[in-house]
Amino acid sequence: MNPRLTEAAVARFYDTVYAAGAAEQFESDQAVQVRYYLDALSRHIAAPRPHLLDIGCGAGQLLALAQARGWRIDGAELSAYAAQHARQTLGVPIHHGDFRMMDLAPGSLDAVTLIHVIEHVRAPVDFLRDAAALLRPGGVLMFDAPNVDSAEARLARRLRQPWRGFIIEHLYYFRPTLLRRLVADLGLELIAIDGYLPGVPLPNPLRDLRALRAGQAAPEPSGPSTVSIPPLPPVSLPRRVLRQAANYLFDTVAALSARRHGTSAGAVFVWARRPDRPDMPGSGPST
Repeated sequence: MNPRLTEAAVARFYDTVYAAGAAEQFESDQAVQVRYYLDALSRHIAAPRPHLLDIGCGAGQLLALAQARGWRIDGAELSAYAAQHARQTLGVPIHHGDFRMMDLAPGSLDAVTLIHVIEHVRAPVDFLRDAAALLRPGGVLMFDAPNVDSAEARLARRLRQPWRGFIIEHLYYFRPTLLRRLVADLGLELIAIDGYLPGVPLPNPLRDLRALRAGQAAPEPSGPSTVSIPPLPPVSLPRRVLRQAANYLFDTVAALSARRHGTSAGAVFVWARRPDRPDMPGSGPST
């Protein structure tokens, strides 16, 4: 993405989002997904009491669930507001800032997760390399990435419409083929690349229509704004209908893609394991 937000602007953005409650509301709807992440990690980790680092941990939902299951946990979060909220509300240890400033020894962790993270950082390869260096042999790295080869993105290109995955706070976008090469370059063994995610709802136009008739606004994603935005010019009814129909089409394609295994979803998840051979490339942190 170009031009890009500065690191200071990114930090302000997430502090603003969390302080306004938008991110917490989003994360509160992710309980099914959080259980799925941890269940998937558990299947690939043999340690009886794994040590997990969640980078970009937000308000700490994944860490709280892991802690309840007896895991040892650490978290790193860029947003000062979210880090403080996680420490106070959930009682989980959170480092505010870059995880590379934490006192974690290379080869000391059983799992490192980065959910909705690498698309936001300026040097994602170095970031992932430093995260992978914290894994002990057999440890698992799990991260996700926005997928420009998703079914929705391909449909948008065919219809000559902008893909909704292009947003200002995303600095990078990825393809599954690139992610496979990246895992190899990091010296890790690929376990799986999969876009499946449980609990993704299908759009329901009738529900939205009933909400409108009841005088309630249909639920829409929104974020806080610190600037005054002038009202948009009026849009004709036919154009509004066509725009809403297109949104329902994209919503349906995105939901159906996430409900099936494969790499057609808007985001794909990567699971990779540090091999037992310490002489493979990517075994040390970048400089």
